[in-house]
Amino acid sequence: MKLVSLLLCSVSLLLFNSFTLAQQQHEANIVPATVRKTKNQKPLSDIKILINPGHGGQETGAVGVNGYFAKNINLKVSKLLAVELQKRGAIVVMTRDDDRDLSLSERQAIINQEEPTIAVTIHYTFAEDDEDAEKVKGIRAFWYHPQSQSLAVFIHNYLTRKLGRSSGGVFWNNLALTRPEVAPSVVLELGFFSNPEEFEWITNTDEQKKLALTLALAITQWFNKAQE
Repeated sequence: MKLVSLLLCSVSLLLFNSFTLAQQQHEANIVPATVRKTKNQKPLSDIKILINPGHGGQETGAVGVNGYFAKNINLKVSKLLAVELQKRGAIVVMTRDDDRDLSLSERQAIINQEEPTIAVTIHYTFAEDDEDAEKVKGIRAFWYHPQSQSLAVFIHNYLTRKLGRSSGGVFWNNLALTRPEVAPSVVLELGFFSNPEEFEWITNTDEQKKLALTLALAITQWFNKAQE
């Protein structure tokens, strides 16, 4: 009887080990494929991002020396950003891709119609008349609805840290382009035309490319954290 029991135990153990080995082999054939798919998938795949280059047409925005208009820098940096986001798999929509007039209400309508995952407005600014132009500088971010706060804070902190730029602060503000509710919508003021040192950085082609890349990385990192 003991011999029979021992044989039954041995057979059961053999069957269990065989099943376990088969299961491990089955999983070995499946798991790597899943991992490879995740690794090969672009970080912003199928995410729609709307970029709104500020000003345009008759509305020049801030004006710098040598005829530099904020509207043109806004558009150039926005296009560079669009390329970097597309490299990462994003579906990019721009409110304008040339120098034309576009009202605030028209920009709002585009955001509402497109229903992007996020909307980012690119701006540059100028010191107020009663401010010291040489002291006022830095990157600023604006948000209005609670859903937009973390995006504004994250992008601001990422850019100032990675680019070594001054912080102009993160602000709650009921602006036309922070107001849309269909998606987290933020306005970024990326520098002051009125600050001589910052103006050199703003108009430097290599720095514009670096800024666009860093901004794309900031957006990517924000999405990564949001999905954790």
